Amino acid sequence: MSTRWRVQPFERDRIADLSRVAGISPLVAQVLLNRGVTDPAQARAFLDARLNGLNDPEGLPGVVDAADRLVRAIREDRPIVIYGDYDVDGVCGVSVLWAALKLAGAKRVDYYIPHRVQEGYGVNPDAIRKIAADNPGALVVTVDCGISAVAEARLARELGLEFIVTDHHTIGPDLPAADVLVHPRLPGGSYPFGDLCGAAVAFKLAWQVCKGFGDGKKASPHLRDYLVQSLGLVAMATVADVVPLREENRILVRHGLAGVKGAPTTGMKALMRVAKCLDRSKLTAGTVGFNLAPRINAAGRLERAMRAVEMLTTGDESTADQIAEELDAVNRRRQEVEREIVRQATEQIKSEGGLKDRGAIVLGRKEWHPGVIGIVASRLVEMYHRPTILVAFGEEFAQGSGRSVPGFNLYQAIQECSEGLIGFGGHSAAAGVRMDESHFPIFAERFDARCRTLMTPELRERVLNIDAEVPLGMLNLKVVEELEKLEPHGMGNPRPLFLASRARVVGEPRGVGEGKKHLQLKVGQGDSVFKAIGWNMAEKGKDLAHDVEFSVVFHPSIDEWNGYRKVQLEIKDFLIPGAPALAAAAPEPAVAGA
Repeated sequence: MSTRWRVQPFERDRIADLSRVAGISPLVAQVLLNRGVTDPAQARAFLDARLNGLNDPEGLPGVVDAADRLVRAIREDRPIVIYGDYDVDGVCGVSVLWAALKLAGAKRVDYYIPHRVQEGYGVNPDAIRKIAADNPGALVVTVDCGISAVAEARLARELGLEFIVTDHHTIGPDLPAADVLVHPRLPGGSYPFGDLCGAAVAFKLAWQVCKGFGDGKKASPHLRDYLVQSLGLVAMATVADVVPLREENRILVRHGLAGVKGAPTTGMKALMRVAKCLDRSKLTAGTVGFNLAPRINAAGRLERAMRAVEMLTTGDESTADQIAEELDAVNRRRQEVEREIVRQATEQIKSEGGLKDRGAIVLGRKEWHPGVIGIVASRLVEMYHRPTILVAFGEEFAQGSGRSVPGFNLYQAIQECSEGLIGFGGHSAAAGVRMDESHFPIFAERFDARCRTLMTPELRERVLNIDAEVPLGMLNLKVVEELEKLEPHGMGNPRPLFLASRARVVGEPRGVGEGKKHLQLKVGQGDSVFKAIGWNMAEKGKDLAHDVEFSVVFHPSIDEWNGYRKVQLEIKDFLIPGAPALAAAAPEPAVAGA
């Protein structure tokens, strides 16, 4: 599929003003303007990302009442059960809250995470009954789930459980009748930032609980130290759950990654060791997304996620190392399963005539693993640029996982086709569905038809939002180091992407890596020459040769080796003269990555 390049407008006066007043380079100023950061004070806050910029948890709807109930349960020595989701967000949130309650003096606190295949997503009635039988009169607090658990909340009340919901997912038409609801976008609330992940919501609750064991405004020193340390888990969850990396999320990830690198916990150190991240000079959101988070997720996809919580909360090195090795092995198995499902899915699409006029890709199969189909859906979105839902047919019901293209609200589209579904949930970028196998053909037809209506020509086209056209000669070490202050990158704050026109290939490109599938070359323009790498681009680059002129879109980065630092380019796309022309610049500023 071809990709359209969209270069953001160059607004000389606005760039110069922001650069001068904020004390930043014009290139950084332009990138910030592209991200919607227009005010100098806002720019400084964005770049500094100070920890004191976090909002006080008291403003989070329901958190004060929930914390008071937890403090009271701890003091009364009542049983507390934390019920979490099985993904990275849920696992990290459970770990943060469980450890905080233990440090605060809770003697009877346990956690429960459902089995992905056997129990499915969210709060389920059988688990509630088991918790009530094992822990009569317990306080149950959910993490990263529960906002749609209307029937389950009613059941918990009938069974004599105190029930607190903490969640961040899209709120449906009916709210559960829990004792307390904690959610950043709760109707009637006024919390200033609605894009927290589930672990961040749990962290805010833990923070408020810790204040209850301090002076009411601040936590005691040992609990305050724990909260700062726990930011590493919150950062990992925030990156893995693909929430916008702006405002509070940016602060959480910036400080969390720095803390993990500087003083990793026992469990995090074991995880970093098996992921081969211990010796890196710094941790980035990319490191979390591609190296750390998949190993946590693998536990919930193929095994039991509670094992990952055990690793993240233990202080015993041998236990942490043993579980980390297990998770690494499970992740390798997950990769094998993923590759096979991708192969089967792409073959099915080809056999059905390819993409054609599809509004969406909806596929189902009996032997597909429900814990892996979400990742495969992401791969298919990358390949075909269509909203994708894959469904695994099980013995009792069919379970599906979907991913969206930028700018398309997947949750809303599913909601509009939800008649006949057993259940669904999620948000605009990712969602899950549950249905009877017999209902699959009806749902697939409805969803594809709805997406054909909603997917505008602009949404159907893959677009590279380019921050600026730059001469390669300006990308010295100092400039790229300043650009790195824009980290962490992710949704809402993508890595800066630049265009160099009329560059040339210096020397002969070559394929590198496993299967020689990556493209390595040198890119020159004028007197400047940079080493460059194009991941999975060896086939696309087969027509490149020494002195061939081309236009190239890239991320600049700093390559470190044996103490030596130099600028390198990570190629995202390129165009050789004679290929289709670049698209015209967008008439109005567009948020990069939108």
